[in-house]
Amino acid sequence: MQKSKIITHFNNLYALNKEQKLYLTVHSKRFEIILNWLRNKDLKTALDIGPSFLSELLYPKFQHHLYLMGFDSENSLGGHLVSNTIIKKTNFIAQDLNFLDTHKITEKFDLIICAEVLEHLYTSPNKLFRNLFSLINKEGYLIIQTPNAVALRKRLLMVFGKNPFEIPRENLENPGHYREYTLKELKTMALKSGFTIDTVIQDEYFEYPSLLSKTYRMFKKIIPPGLRSGITLILKKAK
Repeated sequence: MQKSKIITHFNNLYALNKEQKLYLTVHSKRFEIILNWLRNKDLKTALDIGPSFLSELLYPKFQHHLYLMGFDSENSLGGHLVSNTIIKKTNFIAQDLNFLDTHKITEKFDLIICAEVLEHLYTSPNKLFRNLFSLINKEGYLIIQTPNAVALRKRLLMVFGKNPFEIPRENLENPGHYREYTLKELKTMALKSGFTIDTVIQDEYFEYPSLLSKTYRMFKKIIPPGLRSGITLILKKAK
């Protein structure tokens, strides 16, 4: 499903506010990457961590075998999630991922998606990788999407004396970014936890609508992959 169709789909379905329209514009390209990878995969059960527009896009494929994990459903609503309808239609697991208790989850999954979540956690990512590994069926997958801590955009800001990382917000349920990671760090933690590397995609897929951002993306082909802003890491549990 192409990003243009994703945006049209939600604009036709909902009366989106300004915040929701911006989120959809910025993130539709990364939704497209996940959906295109999933298209020909025969996976039965899925867990999407952090309900969002993506959750609704996953529902047609998994339907009642789609599980969502996040805060209480009312607290999930906002720019990332336009309606709690998808929560009512699926299996909702109310947990704070910083304190994930895998013993309370009886299901195991063919696919877990942890997209734009890792950087919001203050718990050790090593612990998170181990916990998610335990929740995946053999031959199942984990998709991680997260910003690249050493992206060229951030380096340029630093050159001009600007900190590319925001101060954590005074809201534990939406604290902003505590820690961003490099691809090398993510690979190291994944392999240590027992995963194998299936697919790596590094791209400028955060499509901010500003003229400066659009101009920057025009030159993304000459930006080395390791300096691009978005990381998609697809991991497999082979044993």
